[in-house]
Amino acid sequence: MEYFVEIVKALAWPISVIWIGYIFRSEVRQLLERVSSFKYKDVEASFEKSLVQAEQSARNIEKPKLDESESEISQKEQLLRIAEVSPRAAVVEAWTLIETAAMKNGLWVGTAIKRTNPKMILDHLESSGKFSPENLGLINQLRQIRNKASHLPDFAVTQAEAERYLDLAVKGAAVIEASVS
Repeated sequence: MEYFVEIVKALAWPISVIWIGYIFRSEVRQLLERVSSFKYKDVEASFEKSLVQAEQSARNIEKPKLDESESEISQKEQLLRIAEVSPRAAVVEAWTLIETAAMKNGLWVGTAIKRTNPKMILDHLESSGKFSPENLGLINQLRQIRNKASHLPDFAVTQAEAERYLDLAVKGAAVIEASVS
């Protein structure tokens, strides 16, 4: 009998934790989706997952041939310098490439520039009918990554990941600008 009591004592906490996890599984799932990086022994999940998905989407998109102006090259160099100092800030700032391209695509008409948000940009591009689902999917993935970088306080990005995001943002902006002509 004493042996049985010891087994129950040893299993009480693990079973309780598993049971609570089961009861709150949807909340736990949502919480895990918000985690930007997680590492325990050999298991690691991070920003890398979102970035890899966006890169896979970008492989299906043929980059339009556009002449890069000096200002665009300068802007990209500035973003690369920002990535050296603050990769997270570079991700947030790289989204401006998409915003600028959307503005050239007719998001803002006339002299008044309306207040906008990343979802509004995606909705505008979708409603224009000029973009394939793959192109819109890439822009949406970039938007989601940018949102995580902007709004999650514990979001961690390496310089290399920020530079990869920047390359994807340049490709996304080029796709949007190519539809203008």
